[in-house]
Parts: sequence; structure tokens; C-alpha cells
Amino acid sequence: MNYNLLYYFKVLGETEHYGRASQMLHIEQPSLSQSIKRLENELGVALFEKRGRNVTLTEPGRAFHQQIDRAFEAIDAAALELYRKAELETITISSVHSHPKSGFSSYVTQFLGLPGNAHIKISIFERHTQQSFDALRNQSCDLIVCSGKHDTDDLVYHPLSRRRVILLVPPEHPLAAREELDLREALPYKFIYPSPITGMRTIFEKLFAECNALPPMAMEAESVNFTASLVADHVGIALSPDAEQLDMYRIKKINLTNQASIFYHYLAYPGARPLSLAARQFVSFIVGQTTGLRGDREDV
Repeated sequence: MNYNLLYYFKVLGETEHYGRASQMLHIEQPSLSQSIKRLENELGVALFEKRGRNVTLTEPGRAFHQQIDRAFEAIDAAALELYRKAELETITISSVHSHPKSGFSSYVTQFLGLPGNAHIKISIFERHTQQSFDALRNQSCDLIVCSGKHDTDDLVYHPLSRRRVILLVPPEHPLAAREELDLREALPYKFIYPSPITGMRTIFEKLFAECNALPPMAMEAESVNFTASLVADHVGIALSPDAEQLDMYRIKKINLTNQASIFYHYLAYPGARPLSLAARQFVSFIVGQTTGLRGDREDV
């Protein structure tokens, strides 16, 4: 079976949005659509179904996606082992899926361009926050970029960026006339809950703990894009990190006045496990670039 087809399926399954996936893969959207159809024909099963202007994984598609995700993790681990044996010093990072406002990619480019760093290679793999924590525990990466802290681990956290959670509603929703509100005002309405494997689920629960109540659930969703599409389709309202891709959807973004609506992205690593010299240099560079960013007030 063609490796590229499986990788295209993996990325589309994560985004559930042809436009976003084709941008990430640097291919035209019709080519991506044809590739997915070819894979479905080879397997003899529908992997996606249309939902409004976007797609969602079918039940067999979701099960297949979980298996493919594990397969690519095994490939990543094998590649990491090779990198570690090569002359290049490799830093492997497992990162949350979309954090364009964090400036992290710019930090990576700046670090690699510094004199004396030509021998260093940085490999970044995109995963949900919980999957990144697992990768760190399994020693399949050196560092992670995550959207919250675990209180019961030995990780060292350095804040990368300060972010805000917003409320997404359809334009016709009773709350759509508001520019900001306290989340307690949205409690009567059905919410699309973030999937438990995402860092956003922890932030979601912390916000509603501040409200001393949980809203009714419409359904669960993993990605920012799929969540936004469900809101546009009037399935429910939702919390989301403020992100550029939300502007593609017919939704209203509302700011929250709740203290817990502010969260941070962190660079994290085990305090008890020695880092390579290259990884230590990278951490020191990040700390220098983000001095003054107060992440210690946020304890997700």
C-alpha cells in the first residue's frame, strides 16, 4: 500500500478539512481528494463522510486512523533511533497541532541559523497534548510543546506563548450579539466538548469548574476545524483557542471574561532525565527568547 496515501489519510483524519490538510501537505486539494478516493477503493470501505463543507471520519475510518497513527509513531521512533546514531545531533519534539501565534517555528529557525548549530537537526511531530505526554514518557521524543501542565509529573515547563480561549456560536445564536461574556451565561446551551485526549479538554473543564457547573453535551470533537464546522452547522456551541483558521467558518467569536480563559503553551521535558547537549542549548535559547512571559500563574 502506498506510503503517501496513508500519510495523506493520517493528516486529513487529524484536520477533517480538505483545505487545511492540503495546505499542510503542500498539495492541491483535488489531488488530495483523488488520493483519498484511491485509498478508499483499495480498502473497499468509506473512510470519510461529508458534514456540511467539511468531512468527518466514518466509524471504520476512525478505527483505521488510530491504527495508522500508531504505525507512524513506530516509524517516527525508528527514525529517531537512526538519528541518534548518526553524526548529526537531533532534537526530537512532539508538539500540539496548531499554535501559529506562539512563534515557535520562528524560534526553531532562529536557533538552527545560529553560528555553530549547523550540526543540529530538529524533527517536530504533531500530536495532541496527551499523546505528547505519552511520547515523552516513552522516550520517543526529547521535548514537547503542550497546552497545559500536569500537576503530578516531574516535568520542567517553560512558557512559550500566552493564548486565549473564546466561545464559538452560530451567527443566529441568541448569544451572537455579544462581544464578550461570562461563561456562566452560556451554561443553558448544548456544548461540543473537546475530546479527552486533547489539552483543550483540561482547559474546558477548568473553565467550567470556575462556573461550578457543566453544560449539556451535544457531542465530542478532537480538532479545532471540526469543532468550528459543527458550530457552523448548529450542532452546538463550543470553546476554542483563538486561531486564524476559525475565520473560514460562518461562526461568531465571543471573548470570555473568565480568568481561566487565559492559557499558555509550554516547552517541557523531564527534570530527572538528562538532556543531550543540543537539547539543553535549545532550551536555553527558548528561555532567553521568552524571558518576561509569565506562565507560572497558569496551572492547567
